Amino acid sequence: MRFHDSAWLYAIFVLPFAGWLAWWGVMRGSLALRRFLSGATAPRLSEGDVVLRGKAQVVILSFAIMFLFIALARPQYGVKPVEVKNAGIDVMILMDTSKSMGARDVTPDRLARAKAEVGKIVSALEGNRMGLISFAGASFVECPLTMDISTLRMFLNTVKVGSIPVPGTAIGEAIADAVKAFKGSRAKTKVVILVTDGENLEGQVASAAKTAQESGIVIYPIGIGSEAGAPVPEIGDDGKIKGYKRDKAGATVVSRLDVKTLRSIASITGGRL
Repeated sequence: MRFHDSAWLYAIFVLPFAGWLAWWGVMRGSLALRRFLSGATAPRLSEGDVVLRGKAQVVILSFAIMFLFIALARPQYGVKPVEVKNAGIDVMILMDTSKSMGARDVTPDRLARAKAEVGKIVSALEGNRMGLISFAGASFVECPLTMDISTLRMFLNTVKVGSIPVPGTAIGEAIADAVKAFKGSRAKTKVVILVTDGENLEGQVASAAKTAQESGIVIYPIGIGSEAGAPVPEIGDDGKIKGYKRDKAGATVVSRLDVKTLRSIASITGGRL
């Protein structure tokens, strides 16, 4: 026997004190009744069914509260085998966290929309192993391949613009890290879901995609943003926009969805945009 939330059991130790207070209340009521009624009537009412019912209510209520606390502690006994269906798919999600993902040509911004879309994908693919890599000018494995979807969601929720301190957008490096993450995988199908605006600033995308294809990995890019583009915001520690990124000439930098790059990646690996 074990308890999932054993902290509730400590509340049972309060019951004796609560029961004593309730009992004291019944006895005090009986005493007040004696003082109020006449001498002949008081003993019959205060010592009869009225007091007896009061005492019974105290006992019943105490047991009811005790069993309630035990139920809240969620007692568990034994082991129940559960069959988990796995379609044999390993999925690594690559999430762009570069500054351009803070652009607001989609609502509320690119990264927030990306996380919402990925959340839907995670729900649809539950039962398969999934992992998460965030990237900007460098990449980082936030969550290795796992079937623990709650853990994956926790890491997904913590991803934000600027979480990778290296500026830039290194899509090629992120794909290379995804290939490494699949080492030892016995899944029949290995998939990379690339969530980005497609603006690759570090090069080597084609060679990384080719390596993925040779490893039997299919990449499905999800483009976030618009081809018209939007200025890249500079976001302060308070989460508010404090200005917009400018180039060396002082012009506002506009980030646009690079559909051509994303289609090329998908084409090389046999995926689709």
